[in-house]
Amino acid sequence: MVKATTIRQCNARFASEHHTGLVCVFAGATSGIGASTLERMALMLQTPTFYVLGRSAARFANQRAKLESLNPSCKVVFIEAEVSLLSEVDAACEQITAAEQKVDCLYMSPGLIPLNGPQYTKEGLETCFAVSYYSRMRLTWNLLPLLRQSPRPRVLSVLSGGREKRMRDEDIGLEQHWAPRAVINHTTTMTSLALEHLAENDKRITFLHAFPGLVRTDIFARLTAPESSGVRWRLLLAIIRGLVAVVVLLFGVSAEDSGERQAFHLTSDRYSPGAWRIGSSSDQVSAPGVLEQYRERGWPEKVWEHTMRVFDKALAIGSDSVPN
Repeated sequence: MVKATTIRQCNARFASEHHTGLVCVFAGATSGIGASTLERMALMLQTPTFYVLGRSAARFANQRAKLESLNPSCKVVFIEAEVSLLSEVDAACEQITAAEQKVDCLYMSPGLIPLNGPQYTKEGLETCFAVSYYSRMRLTWNLLPLLRQSPRPRVLSVLSGGREKRMRDEDIGLEQHWAPRAVINHTTTMTSLALEHLAENDKRITFLHAFPGLVRTDIFARLTAPESSGVRWRLLLAIIRGLVAVVVLLFGVSAEDSGERQAFHLTSDRYSPGAWRIGSSSDQVSAPGVLEQYRERGWPEKVWEHTMRVFDKALAIGSDSVPN
């Protein structure tokens, strides 16, 4: 276990080393853990450039002002993008690629709670699956050329590292067997396998899949029932939100403390190039569990091949849906 005091000391030491000119890309940083991580990184870097992907520049204005007050030397570029859409992820990456020679850090934590049943984007992807896995992998894939130009490249996906479960191997995209728990299990296991595949082919990049544990954010508070929902589901959802709020209040850590820990993951020398699964205490999860069986059967490559097929299919569907 890496204690919180150690985390703060390491981050302060990193800040004192005056690292300059880092380029960092953030998806999922307009609230919660991501926002706190971004703020902590702003305090730790000199003259950094932050690219932040999100839905609304207007809603981000206050956060931008706070970042600029925390570090007047930072450059903040907000890119309006619906990260559940691969085409918009592509457009954001094109903007970054046109402006930068390298990317040093890629942070990803967009997510939704999959309790309202499957909902689909115009590209045909289930939204929760898209933001937790496909869009993150698309962002990583697109930025690999710039990450390779960094002297110390690092990719961090905050999801459920170390909590991998067995998947429905015949339907890993859950096109036929969607369920809330299945989405969590599949995106978790696929993330770890995909990052292992990428690490095998890019041996200078550190790929981290981290589990943050219970964190006091508003992700459940923002969960609302669809307009088509009946009274029973609306009432049940309200009860779930209340119960989760109590549990998180009693046992969760603050978003600020979690952000401090994620900033440690992005900067610490503890994590060398390769694929890492990181638990809520920042220790490596070394117990293979189901991953060992998947590795033996070549699943890191199979998962990536599936991912690339989904990319092609989703982008084709998305382009067909655009009016001429």
